[in-house]
Amino acid sequence: MVNQVYLGAFIVYLLLVLGIGLWGYTRTKTKDDFWVYGRNLGKWLATWSLVANFFSAVAAIGVIGETSQVGYAILVGVNFGLALGISGLYFVSHKVRALDKVTLSDIVANVTGREYARPVTGAILFGNAWVYLIIQLVGASVLVTAITGVPYEYMVWVIGIVFIAYTVLGGLVSVAWTDLLQGTVMVALMTLTAAYLVVDLGGFTATNTQFAAIDPQNVTPLGGQYTLITIVSSILGFFGTIFTGQNVIIRINATKDVETTKFHLAAGGVIIGSFLVVTTVLGAATGVTLDNAGVTVTNTDRAFPILITEYMPTLIGTVVILGIMSAILSTTDTRLHALGVTVSRDIYDYFRPNTSDEHQLKVSRYATVVFGLLATAISANPPGTIFDLYSFRAVLLTTGLLLPVYVALYWRGFDGRVILASMVLGGVVGVGTALAGGALFGVPATLLGVGVGALVLLVGRVVLYQVPTSQSTS
Repeated sequence: MVNQVYLGAFIVYLLLVLGIGLWGYTRTKTKDDFWVYGRNLGKWLATWSLVANFFSAVAAIGVIGETSQVGYAILVGVNFGLALGISGLYFVSHKVRALDKVTLSDIVANVTGREYARPVTGAILFGNAWVYLIIQLVGASVLVTAITGVPYEYMVWVIGIVFIAYTVLGGLVSVAWTDLLQGTVMVALMTLTAAYLVVDLGGFTATNTQFAAIDPQNVTPLGGQYTLITIVSSILGFFGTIFTGQNVIIRINATKDVETTKFHLAAGGVIIGSFLVVTTVLGAATGVTLDNAGVTVTNTDRAFPILITEYMPTLIGTVVILGIMSAILSTTDTRLHALGVTVSRDIYDYFRPNTSDEHQLKVSRYATVVFGLLATAISANPPGTIFDLYSFRAVLLTTGLLLPVYVALYWRGFDGRVILASMVLGGVVGVGTALAGGALFGVPATLLGVGVGALVLLVGRVVLYQVPTSQSTS
Protein backbone atom coordinates (compact mmCIF):
# COMPACT_ATOMS: atom_id res chain seq x y z
CA MET A 1 0.00 0.00 0.00
CA VAL A 2 1.34 3.43 -0.98
CA ASN A 3 2.01 5.82 1.93
CA GLN A 4 0.94 9.17 0.51
CA VAL A 5 2.66 11.26 3.22
CA TYR A 6 6.08 9.71 2.62
CA LEU A 7 5.60 9.71 -1.16
CA GLY A 8 4.59 13.36 -1.13
CA ALA A 9 7.65 14.35 0.90
CA PHE A 10 9.87 12.45 -1.52
CA ILE A 11 8.33 14.12 -4.59
CA VAL A 12 8.82 17.58 -3.07
CA TYR A 13 12.44 16.66 -2.38
CA LEU A 14 13.04 15.59 -6.00
CA LEU A 15 11.44 18.75 -7.35
CA LEU A 16 13.65 20.88 -5.10
CA VAL A 17 16.92 19.30 -6.27
CA LEU A 18 15.74 19.46 -9.89
CA GLY A 19 15.17 23.18 -9.38
CA ILE A 20 18.74 23.58 -8.14
CA GLY A 21 19.92 21.63 -11.18
CA LEU A 22 18.14 24.02 -13.52
CA TRP A 23 19.65 26.98 -11.68
CA GLY A 24 23.08 25.34 -11.94
CA TYR A 25 22.63 25.04 -15.69
CA THR A 26 22.40 28.83 -15.96
CA ARG A 27 25.74 29.07 -14.12
CA THR A 28 27.55 26.45 -16.22
CA LYS A 29 29.04 28.07 -19.31
CA THR A 30 32.37 26.32 -19.74
CA LYS A 31 34.05 22.97 -19.28
CA ASP A 32 35.78 24.24 -16.12
CA ASP A 33 32.43 25.32 -14.68
CA PHE A 34 31.07 21.81 -15.20
CA TRP A 35 34.18 19.96 -14.05
CA VAL A 36 35.63 22.09 -11.22
CA TYR A 37 33.18 24.93 -10.43
CA GLY A 38 35.31 27.35 -12.39
CA ARG A 39 38.02 26.72 -9.75
CA ASN A 40 36.17 29.08 -7.42
CA LEU A 41 34.74 26.81 -4.72
CA GLY A 42 34.63 28.63 -1.36
CA LYS A 43 35.42 27.38 2.15
CA TRP A 44 32.01 26.46 3.53
CA LEU A 45 30.50 25.35 0.24
CA ALA A 46 33.50 23.03 -0.23
CA THR A 47 33.26 21.83 3.38
CA TRP A 48 29.61 20.85 3.26
CA SER A 49 30.00 19.37 -0.19
CA LEU A 50 32.77 17.14 1.24
CA VAL A 51 30.62 16.17 4.23
CA ALA A 52 27.57 15.41 2.11
CA ASN A 53 29.61 13.40 -0.39
CA PHE A 54 31.24 11.43 2.42
CA PHE A 55 27.99 10.11 3.88
CA SER A 56 25.97 7.96 1.56
CA ALA A 57 23.85 4.84 1.41
CA VAL A 58 26.81 3.12 3.06
CA ALA A 59 26.58 5.25 6.20
CA ALA A 60 22.82 5.88 6.19
CA ILE A 61 21.72 2.30 5.55
CA GLY A 62 24.69 -0.05 5.13
CA VAL A 63 26.80 0.84 8.17
CA ILE A 64 23.79 1.45 10.43
CA GLY A 65 22.38 -1.96 9.48
CA GLU A 66 25.76 -3.64 9.84
CA THR A 67 26.34 -2.02 13.24
CA SER A 68 22.96 -3.26 14.43
CA GLN A 69 24.15 -6.84 13.88
CA VAL A 70 27.92 -6.83 14.45
CA GLY A 71 28.32 -4.01 16.97
CA TYR A 72 30.88 -1.30 17.62
CA ALA A 73 33.65 -3.07 15.71
CA ILE A 74 32.41 -1.12 12.70
CA LEU A 75 33.62 2.06 14.39
CA VAL A 76 37.11 0.58 14.59
CA GLY A 77 37.28 -1.22 11.27
CA VAL A 78 35.50 1.21 8.97
CA ASN A 79 34.94 4.61 10.50
CA PHE A 80 38.46 4.96 11.86
CA GLY A 81 39.90 4.18 8.45
CA LEU A 82 37.72 6.80 6.81
CA ALA A 83 38.67 9.46 9.36
CA LEU A 84 42.34 8.53 8.92
CA GLY A 85 41.95 8.98 5.18
CA ILE A 86 40.81 12.58 5.55
CA SER A 87 43.74 13.29 7.88
CA GLY A 88 46.19 11.84 5.38
CA LEU A 89 44.66 13.81 2.55
CA TYR A 90 45.06 17.05 4.52
CA PHE A 91 48.84 16.61 4.62
CA VAL A 92 49.20 15.79 0.94
CA SER A 93 46.63 18.22 -0.48
CA HIS A 94 49.16 21.02 -1.04
CA LYS A 95 51.07 18.72 -3.38
CA VAL A 96 47.89 17.96 -5.28
CA ARG A 97 47.15 21.68 -5.62
CA ALA A 98 50.70 22.49 -6.71
CA LEU A 99 50.38 20.14 -9.70
CA ASP A 100 47.42 22.23 -10.96
CA LYS A 101 45.63 19.27 -12.54
CA VAL A 102 41.94 18.41 -12.78
CA THR A 103 41.79 14.69 -12.02
CA LEU A 104 43.77 11.99 -10.24
CA SER A 105 44.63 10.48 -13.62
CA ASP A 106 46.21 13.80 -14.66
CA ILE A 107 48.27 13.74 -11.49
CA VAL A 108 49.47 10.17 -12.01
CA ALA A 109 50.44 10.93 -15.61
CA ASN A 110 52.35 14.01 -14.46
CA VAL A 111 54.32 12.36 -11.64
CA THR A 112 55.11 9.19 -13.62
CA GLY A 113 55.94 10.96 -16.86
CA ARG A 114 53.75 8.47 -18.74
CA GLU A 115 50.76 9.92 -20.54
CA TYR A 116 49.18 6.49 -20.95
CA ALA A 117 48.79 6.47 -17.17
CA ARG A 118 45.67 8.59 -17.71
CA PRO A 119 43.44 5.88 -19.23
CA VAL A 120 44.95 3.19 -16.94
CA THR A 121 44.16 5.20 -13.83
CA GLY A 122 40.89 6.37 -15.37
CA ALA A 123 39.72 2.77 -15.85
CA ILE A 124 40.20 2.07 -12.12
CA LEU A 125 38.45 5.31 -11.17
CA PHE A 126 35.62 4.59 -13.59
CA GLY A 127 35.06 1.18 -12.01
CA ASN A 128 34.96 2.74 -8.56
CA ALA A 129 32.54 5.50 -9.55
CA TRP A 130 30.24 3.03 -11.27
CA VAL A 131 30.11 0.59 -8.33
CA TYR A 132 29.56 3.46 -5.91
CA LEU A 133 26.78 4.85 -8.06
CA ILE A 134 25.05 1.47 -7.99
CA ILE A 135 25.39 1.46 -4.19
CA GLN A 136 23.64 4.82 -3.89
CA LEU A 137 20.83 3.88 -6.27
CA VAL A 138 20.22 0.61 -4.43
CA GLY A 139 20.22 2.32 -1.03
CA ALA A 140 17.93 5.13 -2.08
CA SER A 141 15.51 2.78 -3.83
CA VAL A 142 15.39 0.27 -0.95
CA LEU A 143 14.58 3.08 1.44
CA VAL A 144 11.97 4.85 -0.66
CA THR A 145 10.28 1.57 -1.57
CA ALA A 146 10.08 0.57 2.08
CA ILE A 147 8.56 3.85 3.19
CA THR A 148 6.28 4.71 0.27
CA GLY A 149 5.12 1.30 -0.89
CA VAL A 150 6.09 2.06 -4.52
CA PRO A 151 7.69 -1.10 -6.04
CA TYR A 152 11.50 -1.12 -6.06
CA GLU A 153 11.81 -1.76 -9.79
CA TYR A 154 9.95 1.49 -10.50
CA MET A 155 11.55 3.62 -7.80
CA VAL A 156 15.13 2.85 -8.84
CA TRP A 157 14.42 4.25 -12.31
CA VAL A 158 12.70 7.37 -10.97
CA ILE A 159 15.66 8.18 -8.71
CA GLY A 160 18.23 7.35 -11.37
CA ILE A 161 16.64 9.52 -14.06
CA VAL A 162 16.06 12.53 -11.78
CA PHE A 163 19.64 12.59 -10.55
CA ILE A 164 21.11 12.03 -13.98
CA ALA A 165 19.05 14.99 -15.19
CA TYR A 166 20.16 17.58 -12.66
CA THR A 167 23.80 16.43 -12.63
CA VAL A 168 23.95 16.70 -16.43
CA LEU A 169 22.43 20.18 -16.27
CA GLY A 170 24.77 21.90 -13.83
CA GLY A 171 27.81 19.69 -13.22
CA LEU A 172 29.74 20.56 -10.07
CA VAL A 173 27.75 23.79 -9.67
CA SER A 174 24.53 21.81 -9.18
CA VAL A 175 26.29 19.12 -7.16
CA ALA A 176 27.99 21.53 -4.74
CA TRP A 177 24.86 23.55 -3.96
CA THR A 178 22.60 20.53 -3.55
CA ASP A 179 25.32 19.05 -1.31
CA LEU A 180 25.23 22.17 0.86
CA LEU A 181 21.49 21.72 1.32
CA GLN A 182 21.62 17.96 1.73
CA GLY A 183 24.67 17.90 4.01
CA THR A 184 23.13 20.36 6.45
CA VAL A 185 19.81 18.53 6.50
CA MET A 186 21.50 15.15 6.85
CA VAL A 187 23.69 16.00 9.84
CA ALA A 188 20.92 17.84 11.71
CA LEU A 189 18.13 15.32 11.17
CA MET A 190 20.17 12.14 11.63
CA THR A 191 21.63 13.51 14.87
CA LEU A 192 18.11 14.26 16.10
CA THR A 193 17.07 10.73 15.12
CA ALA A 194 19.90 9.17 17.13
CA ALA A 195 19.00 11.32 20.13
CA TYR A 196 15.31 10.40 19.80
CA LEU A 197 16.02 6.65 19.73
CA VAL A 198 18.51 6.74 22.60
CA VAL A 199 16.13 8.75 24.81
CA ASP A 200 13.27 6.41 23.87
CA LEU A 201 15.39 3.44 24.98
CA GLY A 202 16.16 5.04 28.36
CA GLY A 203 19.43 6.83 27.65
CA PHE A 204 22.82 5.87 26.28
CA THR A 205 23.80 3.65 29.21
CA ALA A 206 20.53 1.72 28.95
CA THR A 207 20.93 1.41 25.17
CA ASN A 208 24.48 0.14 25.56
CA THR A 209 23.45 -2.35 28.25
CA GLN A 210 20.64 -3.73 26.07
CA PHE A 211 22.96 -3.90 23.06
CA ALA A 212 25.45 -5.93 25.10
CA ALA A 213 22.63 -8.20 26.33
CA ILE A 214 21.85 -9.17 22.73
CA ASP A 215 25.46 -10.25 22.25
CA PRO A 216 28.40 -9.26 24.49
CA GLN A 217 30.58 -9.02 21.37
CA ASN A 218 28.49 -6.05 20.20
CA VAL A 219 30.30 -3.72 22.59
CA THR A 220 33.84 -5.04 22.19
CA PRO A 221 36.36 -3.27 19.91
CA LEU A 222 36.84 -6.18 17.50
CA GLY A 223 33.43 -7.80 17.88
CA GLY A 224 32.82 -11.47 17.21
CA GLN A 225 33.51 -11.41 13.47
CA TYR A 226 36.75 -9.44 13.22
CA THR A 227 40.37 -10.35 13.86
CA LEU A 228 43.21 -7.90 14.24
CA ILE A 229 44.40 -8.55 10.68
CA THR A 230 40.94 -7.95 9.19
CA ILE A 231 40.63 -4.72 11.18
CA VAL A 232 44.02 -3.52 9.88
CA SER A 233 43.00 -4.49 6.34
CA SER A 234 39.70 -2.65 6.71
CA ILE A 235 41.36 0.51 8.04
CA LEU A 236 43.88 0.44 5.19
CA GLY A 237 41.14 -0.17 2.62
CA PHE A 238 38.87 2.66 3.70
CA PHE A 239 41.82 5.00 4.23
CA GLY A 240 42.81 4.29 0.64
CA THR A 241 39.41 5.16 -0.77
CA ILE A 242 39.61 8.74 0.53
CA PHE A 243 42.94 9.71 -0.97
CA THR A 244 42.34 7.95 -4.28
CA GLY A 245 38.75 9.08 -4.77
CA GLN A 246 38.33 10.98 -8.02
CA ASN A 247 35.58 13.14 -6.57
CA VAL A 248 37.84 14.22 -3.70
CA ILE A 249 40.68 15.18 -6.04
CA ILE A 250 38.25 17.13 -8.23
CA ARG A 251 37.04 19.12 -5.21
CA ILE A 252 40.58 19.92 -4.10
CA ASN A 253 41.29 21.33 -7.54
CA ALA A 254 37.95 23.18 -7.57
CA THR A 255 38.72 25.23 -4.45
CA LYS A 256 39.90 28.82 -4.71
CA ASP A 257 43.35 28.32 -3.18
CA VAL A 258 45.46 26.15 -0.86
CA GLU A 259 44.04 27.87 2.23
CA THR A 260 40.51 26.94 1.17
CA THR A 261 41.65 23.40 0.42
CA LYS A 262 43.19 22.93 3.87
CA PHE A 263 40.24 24.57 5.61
CA HIS A 264 37.59 22.40 3.96
CA LEU A 265 39.50 19.20 4.75
CA ALA A 266 40.09 20.20 8.38
CA ALA A 267 36.56 21.47 9.04
CA GLY A 268 35.01 18.63 7.08
CA GLY A 269 37.12 16.12 9.01
CA VAL A 270 35.83 17.41 12.35
CA ILE A 271 32.19 17.25 11.22
CA ILE A 272 32.63 13.82 9.64
CA GLY A 273 34.47 12.37 12.65
CA SER A 274 31.71 13.51 14.98
CA PHE A 275 28.97 12.26 12.69
CA LEU A 276 30.60 8.82 12.40
CA VAL A 277 29.99 8.39 16.13
CA VAL A 278 26.35 9.41 15.63
CA THR A 279 25.78 6.76 12.94
CA THR A 280 27.40 4.10 15.15
CA VAL A 281 25.11 4.97 18.07
CA LEU A 282 22.16 4.99 15.66
CA GLY A 283 23.11 1.49 14.52
CA ALA A 284 23.23 0.21 18.09
CA ALA A 285 19.85 1.79 18.90
CA THR A 286 18.38 0.23 15.76
CA GLY A 287 19.62 -3.21 16.80
CA VAL A 288 18.14 -2.85 20.29
CA THR A 289 14.78 -1.55 19.05
CA LEU A 290 14.36 -4.36 16.53
CA ASP A 291 15.41 -6.97 19.11
CA ASN A 292 12.93 -5.61 21.65
CA ALA A 293 10.22 -5.98 19.02
CA GLY A 294 11.26 -9.56 18.28
CA VAL A 295 12.20 -8.73 14.67
CA THR A 296 15.01 -10.63 12.95
CA VAL A 297 16.48 -9.02 9.84
CA THR A 298 18.48 -11.26 7.50
CA ASN A 299 19.47 -8.51 5.06
CA THR A 300 21.22 -5.71 6.96
CA ASP A 301 20.21 -3.19 4.30
CA ARG A 302 16.60 -3.60 5.45
CA ALA A 303 17.20 -3.00 9.17
CA PHE A 304 16.93 0.79 9.30
CA PRO A 305 14.07 1.11 6.76
CA ILE A 306 12.07 -1.46 8.76
CA LEU A 307 12.72 0.50 11.94
CA ILE A 308 11.43 3.69 10.30
CA THR A 309 8.27 2.22 8.83
CA GLU A 310 7.29 -0.10 11.66
CA TYR A 311 8.46 1.52 14.88
CA MET A 312 8.53 5.28 14.39
CA PRO A 313 5.60 7.74 14.37
CA THR A 314 4.84 9.04 10.87
CA LEU A 315 6.02 12.58 11.65
CA ILE A 316 9.33 11.37 13.10
CA GLY A 317 9.69 8.90 10.23
CA THR A 318 9.30 11.68 7.67
CA VAL A 319 12.07 13.68 9.35
CA VAL A 320 14.35 10.63 9.38
CA ILE A 321 13.63 9.90 5.73
CA LEU A 322 14.64 13.41 4.68
CA GLY A 323 17.91 13.03 6.57
CA ILE A 324 18.69 9.65 5.00
CA MET A 325 17.70 10.73 1.52
CA SER A 326 20.00 13.73 1.88
CA ALA A 327 22.87 11.42 2.81
CA ILE A 328 22.27 9.02 -0.05
CA LEU A 329 21.43 11.35 -2.89
CA SER A 330 24.18 13.88 -2.15
CA THR A 331 26.65 11.10 -2.95
CA THR A 332 24.69 9.88 -5.96
CA ASP A 333 25.16 13.16 -7.82
CA THR A 334 28.83 13.31 -6.83
CA ARG A 335 29.56 9.89 -8.32
CA LEU A 336 27.61 10.74 -11.46
CA HIS A 337 29.64 13.90 -11.88
CA ALA A 338 32.96 12.12 -11.25
CA LEU A 339 32.00 9.40 -13.71
CA GLY A 340 31.33 11.90 -16.50
CA VAL A 341 34.58 13.79 -15.86
CA THR A 342 36.60 10.55 -15.75
CA VAL A 343 35.26 9.30 -19.08
CA SER A 344 35.70 12.66 -20.82
CA ARG A 345 39.00 13.90 -19.37
CA ASP A 346 40.91 10.73 -18.49
CA ILE A 347 39.85 8.28 -21.20
CA TYR A 348 38.23 10.02 -24.18
CA ASP A 349 40.66 12.94 -24.24
CA TYR A 350 43.65 10.54 -24.30
CA PHE A 351 42.44 8.84 -27.48
CA ARG A 352 40.96 12.02 -29.01
CA PRO A 353 43.28 14.84 -27.90
CA ASN A 354 42.97 18.48 -28.85
CA THR A 355 39.19 18.47 -29.02
CA SER A 356 37.46 21.72 -28.12
CA ASP A 357 36.25 22.53 -24.61
CA GLU A 358 32.69 22.54 -25.90
CA HIS A 359 33.11 19.03 -27.29
CA GLN A 360 34.61 17.73 -24.02
CA LEU A 361 31.70 19.24 -22.10
CA LYS A 362 29.29 17.36 -24.37
CA VAL A 363 31.19 14.10 -23.86
CA SER A 364 31.00 14.58 -20.07
CA ARG A 365 27.26 15.03 -20.26
CA TYR A 366 26.72 12.12 -22.66
CA ALA A 367 28.84 9.83 -20.46
CA THR A 368 26.87 10.86 -17.40
CA VAL A 369 23.60 9.92 -19.11
CA VAL A 370 24.72 6.64 -20.72
CA PHE A 371 26.63 5.15 -17.80
CA GLY A 372 24.15 6.53 -15.30
CA LEU A 373 21.34 4.66 -17.06
CA LEU A 374 23.43 1.47 -17.21
CA ALA A 375 24.13 1.73 -13.47
CA THR A 376 20.41 2.19 -12.86
CA ALA A 377 19.66 -0.95 -14.86
CA ILE A 378 22.15 -2.96 -12.77
CA SER A 379 20.73 -1.48 -9.57
CA ALA A 380 17.35 -2.96 -10.46
CA ASN A 381 18.90 -6.36 -9.61
CA PRO A 382 22.03 -5.61 -7.52
CA PRO A 383 24.81 -8.24 -7.21
CA GLY A 384 25.18 -7.89 -3.42
CA THR A 385 24.36 -5.86 -0.31
CA ILE A 386 25.41 -2.23 0.02
CA PHE A 387 28.16 -3.10 2.49
CA ASP A 388 29.48 -5.89 0.25
CA LEU A 389 29.65 -3.57 -2.76
CA TYR A 390 31.30 -0.83 -0.72
CA SER A 391 33.95 -3.21 0.57
CA PHE A 392 34.65 -4.35 -2.99
CA ARG A 393 35.25 -0.86 -4.32
CA ALA A 394 37.48 -0.13 -1.31
CA VAL A 395 39.65 -3.07 -2.38
CA LEU A 396 39.68 -1.83 -6.00
CA LEU A 397 40.82 1.70 -5.15
CA THR A 398 43.26 0.86 -2.39
CA THR A 399 45.11 -2.00 -4.08
CA GLY A 400 45.20 -0.25 -7.44
CA LEU A 401 46.12 3.28 -6.44
CA LEU A 402 46.98 4.03 -2.81
CA LEU A 403 50.63 2.95 -2.52
CA PRO A 404 51.74 3.69 -6.12
CA VAL A 405 50.25 7.20 -6.09
CA TYR A 406 51.78 8.08 -2.72
CA VAL A 407 55.17 6.82 -3.90
CA ALA A 408 54.85 8.77 -7.15
CA LEU A 409 54.03 12.00 -5.29
CA TYR A 410 56.85 11.78 -2.76
CA TRP A 411 59.56 9.92 -4.71
CA ARG A 412 59.75 11.62 -8.07
CA GLY A 413 62.81 9.64 -9.21
CA PHE A 414 60.82 6.43 -9.40
CA ASP A 415 60.47 5.00 -12.90
CA GLY A 416 56.94 5.59 -14.20
CA ARG A 417 56.71 2.10 -15.67
CA VAL A 418 57.23 0.58 -12.22
CA ILE A 419 54.51 2.80 -10.74
CA LEU A 420 52.04 1.69 -13.39
CA ALA A 421 53.03 -1.99 -13.05
CA SER A 422 52.41 -1.71 -9.31
CA MET A 423 48.97 -0.21 -9.98
CA VAL A 424 47.94 -2.89 -12.44
CA LEU A 425 49.34 -5.96 -10.64
CA GLY A 426 48.28 -4.79 -7.17
CA GLY A 427 44.78 -4.03 -8.43
CA VAL A 428 44.43 -7.32 -10.31
CA VAL A 429 45.55 -9.38 -7.30
CA GLY A 430 43.38 -7.41 -4.87
CA VAL A 431 40.22 -7.48 -6.97
CA GLY A 432 40.81 -11.10 -8.04
CA THR A 433 41.17 -12.18 -4.41
CA ALA A 434 38.04 -10.25 -3.44
CA LEU A 435 36.02 -11.92 -6.20
CA ALA A 436 37.43 -15.34 -5.28
CA GLY A 437 36.30 -15.17 -1.67
CA GLY A 438 37.95 -12.20 0.03
CA ALA A 439 41.16 -13.78 1.31
CA LEU A 440 44.00 -16.06 0.25
CA PHE A 441 45.90 -18.15 2.82
CA GLY A 442 44.19 -16.09 5.49
CA VAL A 443 45.43 -12.77 4.07
CA PRO A 444 42.60 -10.30 3.21
CA ALA A 445 42.35 -9.03 -0.37
CA THR A 446 43.38 -5.48 0.55
CA LEU A 447 46.58 -6.49 2.33
CA LEU A 448 47.44 -8.99 -0.39
CA GLY A 449 46.95 -6.49 -3.23
CA VAL A 450 48.87 -3.72 -1.45
CA GLY A 451 51.60 -6.24 -0.61
CA VAL A 452 51.95 -7.27 -4.25
CA GLY A 453 52.03 -3.60 -5.29
CA ALA A 454 54.78 -2.91 -2.73
CA LEU A 455 56.77 -5.91 -3.96
CA VAL A 456 56.55 -4.67 -7.55
CA LEU A 457 57.80 -1.24 -6.46
CA LEU A 458 60.68 -2.77 -4.52
CA VAL A 459 61.77 -5.13 -7.29
CA GLY A 460 61.39 -2.45 -9.93
CA ARG A 461 63.47 -0.03 -7.90
CA VAL A 462 66.24 -2.60 -7.48
CA VAL A 463 66.23 -3.61 -11.15
CA LEU A 464 66.09 -0.06 -12.50
CA TYR A 465 68.13 1.67 -9.81
CA GLN A 466 70.74 2.76 -12.33
CA VAL A 467 68.20 4.60 -14.51
CA PRO A 468 68.85 8.34 -14.13
CA THR A 469 66.07 10.43 -12.61
CA SER A 470 65.73 12.47 -15.82
CA GLN A 471 64.99 9.28 -17.78
CA SER A 472 62.78 7.68 -15.16
CA THR A 473 60.34 10.60 -15.16
CA SER A 474 60.38 11.38 -18.85
